Amino acid sequence: MGKSSPRIIARRLSRGRLAAGLSAAVLLGVGSAAWATTSASAAPAAPAAAVPGCTAADLAVWVNEEAANGAAGTAYYPLEFTNTSGHACATGGYPGVSATDANGHQLGDAAQRDPVYKGHVVVIPAGGTAHALFGYGAIEVSTSGCKPKTAAQLKVYPPNSKTPINTFFDLPACTIGGSHVYLRVAVIQPGPRI
Repeated sequence: MGKSSPRIIARRLSRGRLAAGLSAAVLLGVGSAAWATTSASAAPAAPAAAVPGCTAADLAVWVNEEAANGAAGTAYYPLEFTNTSGHACATGGYPGVSATDANGHQLGDAAQRDPVYKGHVVVIPAGGTAHALFGYGAIEVSTSGCKPKTAAQLKVYPPNSKTPINTFFDLPACTIGGSHVYLRVAVIQPGPRI
């Protein structure tokens, strides 16, 4: 094999340093992402890529009425996602939410996405809980002519799931869709909402 010129050796070293620098940056990014996706619990969590995604079978969903807040005719409830499986699971983004009658028929439009928080991966440990802020517009239901009817439940689709989870919800709901936005939902956040 012939000798390499100093210029070729310098290029190889530069590429090697670039590759090493990129590898370090990627590892740092993965480590930061793993740290950012852990739940509020004290136990260390595995990186999100190693944690399976949460399915409807892994979760129980409920409205935390005790932690409700309100402003200007809208009540905000934590929509709690409890991991009932025996393993950690990862989720993130917007859940799909709609009110239904006792027969499961949707009442009005599905909840509109509320961009109040930035989306990110959330790892829910076994037995742990995450939440999404859920808004209910009582003023919209009572004053807009949307023909209210009392809902029996919420149909909640976890992010990236086509299987819904039903949870109790007995408030008046719009029966007409279109311009009646009376439900809103934000992205899932770590931990229960207190």
